[in-house]
Amino acid sequence: MNRAPWYATASAAHLAVQCGGVRHQITWREGALELDDHPDVDSELALIAFGGEEPPCLALRALWLDAVGDGGFLAEWVDPRHLSPARRSWLTMALERMRNEGFHEFLRDLPLPRAQRMGRFVHAFPGPWLDRAACTVIEAIVDPKGAGVVCDRAPDLIEPAITARLRQAFVSSVGGRRLSIGAAALVPLTVGVAPLATPTVAGGLLGADRGVRLAVHPSWLHTVWGAGAAVIDHQLVLRLATNTDANAEGKRGITGDALVVCWDEPSAPQLMEIAVRHDGERWIGAHSPEQPLLPAVGIVSPQGGCAGGEGN
Repeated sequence: MNRAPWYATASAAHLAVQCGGVRHQITWREGALELDDHPDVDSELALIAFGGEEPPCLALRALWLDAVGDGGFLAEWVDPRHLSPARRSWLTMALERMRNEGFHEFLRDLPLPRAQRMGRFVHAFPGPWLDRAACTVIEAIVDPKGAGVVCDRAPDLIEPAITARLRQAFVSSVGGRRLSIGAAALVPLTVGVAPLATPTVAGGLLGADRGVRLAVHPSWLHTVWGAGAAVIDHQLVLRLATNTDANAEGKRGITGDALVVCWDEPSAPQLMEIAVRHDGERWIGAHSPEQPLLPAVGIVSPQGGCAGGEGN
């Protein structure tokens, strides 16, 4: 068996682009950006190098590669509220002021040219694309074999990014099962992020001193949330180890072991390891029927993850 990368179970993302007067599509699939309507990118890049006009699809490709190598956009992405339509509308005006007047109103830790380019990236790509780019950046930082990124502030943004998304997953896992969604949202949650060998859980959901404390590895964001597995069958996942193998028919399948929080005793939650599998669309417990009790939460789900796999 081989370990499956996080992006093996993240849904594809598509973005329509007006390019050369016709409608083209670019696609993110299994960790890579593809230009569906440009079969010979290398030849087009050579023409651009000799002064040819850069097609919009290739310009977006260059912007994507620049962003995942820089990582400076994380400061805009880390707070999910920054992906709201209102924030995007403001960013449109802020980019215009930056271009015309040199005003530096966002990403102020970056030099002006980089802030402008990272702002253009956040503005050009929908939320699902930004989620996938962020997971790519965080993997490059956290993985011992990762190439790292240009932005020296990016590692400091991993903890707040995990805190926000783990909070969403926590409410999803508890709400409607042990507590109402509203009550679950009011439970105090403390998140610690550290290079732990094993995640931890402490505290409880009930009582005068209710409150839950979770500690996870920095890789949680891409290996769990990015893989669409933050919540599986109502269970909050703190760690996921995956494998890729072939079944009796020779078809590729992805299975794994998930370390989950068991809320059976609300005042004293426990960690439990369960077998899981990916059914081609979502993660479910290996013992589960084809349709899980609750869709997996993470990058492939609007609950606690990005808003889906489609762009405009």
